[in-house]
Amino acid sequence: MVIEQHPSLHALSLEDKLQLSEELCMDAMLDVQRNPALKQRVQARLEEYRADPNSGLSWDELKGRILSRQKIA
Repeated sequence: MVIEQHPSLHALSLEDKLQLSEELCMDAMLDVQRNPALKQRVQARLEEYRADPNSGLSWDELKGRILSRQKIA
């Protein structure tokens, strides 16, 4: 996992980790604009989601899952 390569990430607060994940997603979206292969991958995933909307999660659902894992750990 990437986080193992960056031990300081473990020290981040939960809110900072969530903020970092949002920023990484935004950065990835910028990469999509510059990288045709990545753009194709994102497009394929979007088409899969459109074919079966129940296969995806809303941001609130994903955030809830992340937060519940933190409470268990």
